[in-house]
Amino acid sequence: MGAGEPTLKQGIAVYAYSANTSMNKTAFYNSDGDFLIVPQGGTLFIRTLFGKMTVAPWEIAIIPRGVKFSVDV
Repeated sequence: MGAGEPTLKQGIAVYAYSANTSMNKTAFYNSDGDFLIVPQGGTLFIRTLFGKMTVAPWEIAIIPRGVKFSVDV
């Protein structure tokens, strides 16, 4: 789902992901915008360039644009 104008860098896009395995030896990078991650079931362990985060269900993690990260479930 999305709304806004990409050339103006205004708007929002919503993505729903489902994961059952960790990102072993891989990383994700988003140059379009910030990521707001809200796990629904189970704790996520997120590694970024700035350190590690533990995110419990229904807590919010924000990954800024341009930051590489990896998620362990």
